[in-house]
Amino acid sequence: MTPNSKGGFLLTIYVAVMAVLVILPIAVVLGASLSESAYLTFPPQGLTLKWYQEVIGNAQWTDSFWLSLEIGCMVAVFATLIGVPAAVALRNMRGALATGLQTFFLSPLMLPTILIGLSLLQFYQKIGVTTSALAVTLGHIIIACPYVIRLVLASFAGVDPNLERAASILGAGPIRRFMRVTFPLIRHGILAGALFSFIVSLDDVNIALFLSDVHTTPLPVQLFSYIEQNADPLGAAVASILVLLASLAILICDRIVGIEWLFGIKQRAV
Repeated sequence: MTPNSKGGFLLTIYVAVMAVLVILPIAVVLGASLSESAYLTFPPQGLTLKWYQEVIGNAQWTDSFWLSLEIGCMVAVFATLIGVPAAVALRNMRGALATGLQTFFLSPLMLPTILIGLSLLQFYQKIGVTTSALAVTLGHIIIACPYVIRLVLASFAGVDPNLERAASILGAGPIRRFMRVTFPLIRHGILAGALFSFIVSLDDVNIALFLSDVHTTPLPVQLFSYIEQNADPLGAAVASILVLLASLAILICDRIVGIEWLFGIKQRAV
């Protein structure tokens, strides 16, 4: 076995082990949600969908589910509307100012979300903003914008600036140049950023835990409160629904954008 083939074999083994470590906990949760027993167990004792039926038939769970979807959609829209112009501006800037601003915009990724949630709660109390769905949405936008900015900036790595210069020479204004030239070239990054924003909002519990109230409880917070006092497959069923929704968003991103494209732009941007 040559050194190159040996290195490739070891890398394959490493990737396979990491994949198992990531997938195995999800498989355990999915399996436990199908168990007929009244308590969490794996392997499942019998197979049933009654726990999913209970979730669907419970207004408390369904209200939280639709609230999470509404918040996730709003976060995806507003994070994209904020993140795309910020990425375009950062792309056109040079020097220490550009580096400082990029670090500032991406800083929410460096902090634990529980600290962000606690800080936002204290800030909202000082300015008179009460805990609500709007407060949760604003908090999620803060942690979602960096994903949009990062992916759009990465997508610019494959854009030839001469195309935009040519559009300017031909008389296109900034808005027309962006809509006719820049946007088609970076649309994959914009779409991926919006989908990642939706996933981040859908799965977040730390920020939502601080900023929601009893009348507006997103699904992750509802699940967190439930599993504190219960250990039955119903909680696993709700967790499985969240996993399946996130997986569906990733599948849509793969079908429209392509996972290979996502990894490609990140490699070019490094």
